[in-house]
Amino acid sequence: MKNVSLYIIHNNSEERFYLRNSLKNLANKLNIDLIEIYRQRINLKKNFSLRFKLIIIGIYILRTFYDLKHKKEFSFNFFCLIFMHLLKLSKVTIKIALKNRNEAIKAYKHIKIESLVTRKHIRAWKHFIKSEKEILIVFEDDSICKKDTERRLNELLKKIKNFDLENIFIDLAGGYKIKDIIPYRKIRKIEDKFFIVEGIYTNTACSYLINRNLILKLVEEYQKSKLNNSLPIDHLINKLGLKINRSLNISSIHYSEPLFTHGSFNGNIKSWQIY
Repeated sequence: MKNVSLYIIHNNSEERFYLRNSLKNLANKLNIDLIEIYRQRINLKKNFSLRFKLIIIGIYILRTFYDLKHKKEFSFNFFCLIFMHLLKLSKVTIKIALKNRNEAIKAYKHIKIESLVTRKHIRAWKHFIKSEKEILIVFEDDSICKKDTERRLNELLKKIKNFDLENIFIDLAGGYKIKDIIPYRKIRKIEDKFFIVEGIYTNTACSYLINRNLILKLVEEYQKSKLNNSLPIDHLINKLGLKINRSLNISSIHYSEPLFTHGSFNGNIKSWQIY
């Protein structure tokens, strides 16, 4: 498929080698160009002063703010979400500010790894822009192919040209329950196997598809703030979508049964977040 590129985001983990091979085999069968993004520089050595702890807390507050802003609606579920977010944020703040150095180190490592993953996704976006392709598919290496994945992805790529959508984001792997990530009022149309949502709503960014028009707008908005690198990639996509949706007609598509399994969520794969 000449107009499609597939990118795999990973860190060369030997434990996930077989999963990356599965994705490579899928790309070969569908005749899709595949690019791997895995090189990274990491330095976890920091002087954990009070000022640095406050920076970590500030990053968590920033993430919470954009997550709630993205999902805001006047419903019981949303007010429960606010309560849970604030409770979680309070616990994290206490651990980092008032407890021991180890909690600060753990939080810093978590943020640093998320930032590295985010930067890899952005590298994939920018590399894609240099090509003449129209469709970008991104995988993290905990994406697991199902028995019907090849057939369903092939069908999607054939049908997508007929979608009457100028800017499109398609979640391919899921993770969270749909009710936890998408306000009901944002759902435009419900089909037999998928539904169309107003705006961008990611579900973990384990695997997703974006068309060229939308990638160009996302990268343009991303470059406006250095704080964007402080957000996990799923939060970042949602934030960028909020910013550009004011002037664009953007849609996201989610499947009742995703094309891929998110291994870290299903317990099949050890998540990097627990290291």
